[in-house]
Amino acid sequence: MRPLFLAQNGNLKGLGFRKMRINKLSYESRTTGWCLKSISFDQLTLLVGASGVGKTRILRAILDLKKISRGESLNGVRWSIIFHTRTRSECRWEGAFEDKGLAAERIFDLGEDEEKDKPKIEFEKVFVDECELVSRTSAGIVFDGKETVKLSQTESVLSLLKEEEKIGGITAEFERVIFDDNTGSAMALRRFAFDEELDEKLEAYKTIEAIRNCREGIKLKLYFAYMNQRECFDEIAGSFIDVFPYVEKVKVEPLTDNGKKVPLFFRETPIIQIKEKGISNWIDESKMSSGMHRVLMHVAELYLCADSSLILIDEFENSLGVNCIDDLTDSILEAGRDLQFIMTSHHPYIINNIDFPNWKIITRKAGIVFARDAADFNLGTSKHQAFTQLINLEEYLEGVQ
Repeated sequence: MRPLFLAQNGNLKGLGFRKMRINKLSYESRTTGWCLKSISFDQLTLLVGASGVGKTRILRAILDLKKISRGESLNGVRWSIIFHTRTRSECRWEGAFEDKGLAAERIFDLGEDEEKDKPKIEFEKVFVDECELVSRTSAGIVFDGKETVKLSQTESVLSLLKEEEKIGGITAEFERVIFDDNTGSAMALRRFAFDEELDEKLEAYKTIEAIRNCREGIKLKLYFAYMNQRECFDEIAGSFIDVFPYVEKVKVEPLTDNGKKVPLFFRETPIIQIKEKGISNWIDESKMSSGMHRVLMHVAELYLCADSSLILIDEFENSLGVNCIDDLTDSILEAGRDLQFIMTSHHPYIINNIDFPNWKIITRKAGIVFARDAADFNLGTSKHQAFTQLINLEEYLEGVQ
């Protein structure tokens, strides 16, 4: 696969702190008894371990913090996270919501909760470079040394005070956390929703910077690139074709009738389409294989996410053939733009091709989850030796103590 469009700094090694980079995280759901002990992250971190030990849930914990930063109230959650911002400041954000018990855990959210039903924040603190910026208790909020007016007790200060310059920059960092499940195969999961503001958005997001920094989904970003930044789109399409050389063209356009009647919706909605060599008709995304679709979406993310994003990838190998895994793994290892990656995988190629200092071996005892470095197990000095020892570790094979 070709080098990433507009990539900077070459590979992952030696990059400075010009990113939203998570350094450490601890997280607990007092309602369910699931507890993640402190885990540290590098610019590339691969979570490995037996099925069921909690690798995916670690990614979900990070996404929960994104929800909290947006103002959501999560029952019984307690957290502490240390991260660097793009201005190189080190931030520590910690807090806890009250635990209202399992009855408050709803399987289906059928509507907006009443304010009185939401769990309240018990405490919250924000430190910037070890200086306390926010201190919050049930009695109130002290921001930058001054007590604020009475504010919602169910929302984080990152949401409540996001208009304040000192807080807004921190809140914005969590918008650079990206997780998309690109493994769906149904048309309903793949197509664009009809967007009445599509023309206005197309006009607003003309530059590559505007496309990368907008809050639209990756498919819409791909459409904006196709219409407004064709050079970048062609790079994405070229990287995709490198993996699937029997594909000769990629486009994102509404479906045309080709002499057949097409429903109005599909004539007004941009759809991802590919054309294979020797086949006259275009293939729309509903008929693409799940592996092809996932490769295209991951490649597009690498090109079109905002600079300094944190990309979460769960079970990287799902739906991917060997050729896809090789190329996508290489692309991640070569990614620039200060991107951080936290991934889970069971696949030997992926594990064996990521330096073992970047591994976190995940185990758990009952509901308590631990992350240990490869160095804790005295793994070998070469990739192959370390991998061989890893797959024979009882902690890797069993996972649950």
